[in-house]
Amino acid sequence: MATSTPSTGRFVWHELGTNDVKQAVRFYSELFGWKTREQDMGPGFTYTMLKAGDTDVGGIAPLDPADKAPPHWRAYCTVPDVDAAARRAAQLGGGVLVPPTDIPNVGRFAVLVDPQGGVLLPFRSDQPEMPETQGPPPVGTFCWDELMTSDPVAAVAFYTEIYRWTVTEQDMGSGGTYRVLKRGDVMTGGIMKLPMPEVPTYWGAYVAVANVEATMKRAESLKAKVIVPPADIPNMGRFAIFADPAGAVLAVFQGR
Repeated sequence: MATSTPSTGRFVWHELGTNDVKQAVRFYSELFGWKTREQDMGPGFTYTMLKAGDTDVGGIAPLDPADKAPPHWRAYCTVPDVDAAARRAAQLGGGVLVPPTDIPNVGRFAVLVDPQGGVLLPFRSDQPEMPETQGPPPVGTFCWDELMTSDPVAAVAFYTEIYRWTVTEQDMGSGGTYRVLKRGDVMTGGIMKLPMPEVPTYWGAYVAVANVEATMKRAESLKAKVIVPPADIPNMGRFAIFADPAGAVLAVFQGR
């Protein structure tokens, strides 16, 4: 059953900001089999909803040319009080790119940037939250969120203050220390150090797929660029990372 008690630290929505919505719809519909539905959000703004089967998984929004931001995926993560989250982020040395704002009949959000440059959107829904899926994530749904950062220690200090995550550390060998973010007993995301210092800090999202190799071959045929080819995550599964034709980066994951 849905619950009216707001959660903290739960990734509940993923959104693609792009300068070519029609191209994005074609690409992701063919790649993941997502269905789309356009929703009028007021004068001059149409939002594209993404569905995996009967499940809403995310959306596509046109980028404002004035922002000069490149196409990108962004994640919304729950907090009980968006305004308090924005104030705390500023106190901790982060920035507020978009102040707390209402989405009519949806909820309230802000756009926050951490001191190293990672962007995450705190969100409080106006509607009761749906229960979380038990067991492996269904194919075509978002299954993991991960911060790749220049300073994992600073990131842990920043984000645990805002989202109240607890952290466990895992030794990844040559990959260094992986920090798993948890809400109670639920693993919800991770933080790791950027392997390439020239890459800016960013939050990345993963979509569950049935076969990583087949998905990446399909992505390439649709003009995507492979960033990280299919590789194993020991004892977990396989993953790969690509950039869509407009340049937005997304990862795919196949569990064991």
